[in-house]
Amino acid sequence: MSDGPRVRVAAVVVAWRELGATLEAVESLLASTTAFEPIVCVAQDYDPEDLRTLEHALAGHEVIALEDNIGFAAAVNLAVGRALACGADWVLLLNNDATIDPSCVERCLAEASRHQRVAAVGPAIAYAHDPSRLWFAGAAQSRWLAVVWHRGHFARPGRLPPSADSDYIPGCCVLVAASAWRDVGPLREDFFMYYEDAEWGERARARGWRLRYLGEMLCLHAMALSSGQQGSRLLAESAAYYLERNPLRYARETRRVLLRLSRTAGVLTVWTGYNLTRVRPSQWPTVGRAVAQGLRDGWNGTMGRRP
Repeated sequence: MSDGPRVRVAAVVVAWRELGATLEAVESLLASTTAFEPIVCVAQDYDPEDLRTLEHALAGHEVIALEDNIGFAAAVNLAVGRALACGADWVLLLNNDATIDPSCVERCLAEASRHQRVAAVGPAIAYAHDPSRLWFAGAAQSRWLAVVWHRGHFARPGRLPPSADSDYIPGCCVLVAASAWRDVGPLREDFFMYYEDAEWGERARARGWRLRYLGEMLCLHAMALSSGQQGSRLLAESAAYYLERNPLRYARETRRVLLRLSRTAGVLTVWTGYNLTRVRPSQWPTVGRAVAQGLRDGWNGTMGRRP
């Protein structure tokens, strides 16, 4: 990429509380071989002292302080809009519970340069609490069932799947082309959080864009840190709600009748069945109820933040 015009890259971090994790994410960005222009951090529900600490760590960059949690999708859209207004050609989205290798962006840009019409690139990601296990190495989305899954999940990083097209790239760590974002549009804010990356990926592919998984382990993810279920496959109450509601709403909004019926059946059987295996027996009154509420609201079209 160095032989062509200079590429401007911005970074976006969406944070909801969890100052310590957010500072680690910011530190990894500041250590990057890519100089971000700028880093935009959306800090939601931070107390004044923590906010000052974060602003000090990001001196010379931008912190957007919000008094309430507006949701992952809306916060990303807000920050990406700011990054594009600053002239970014590419924007790195990074969870506040993730950290990147210093060469991550450089290598993702190189991967994008090898292909035509790349909307987004994401590297292999391992669990922060156990870097010997992969969390993400490409993703697939069943067209007929609306079910999504990560390839290479829980495999050893020493056996990384090679770089390939991916149906979507999780918002945990993804480098997005500004041109694709403008063409495809922002994330769906009514999803609030979860499944918005899969829905955006389908829109991008429908418009002729490619999404690339880079077969290099360049990111660590402290999965579900904010829910108190770090590194666990078990569902927290809020996650259970959105992970049920949003895929069902996506399926129910499908225009083609047969595809809509197939996707709805897939969510109600395969996806819901899988999620129910992630609920402890002792959590049925809380997490189990959230699953039921998500199904109800997804069917009825009650979207946005959980009531």
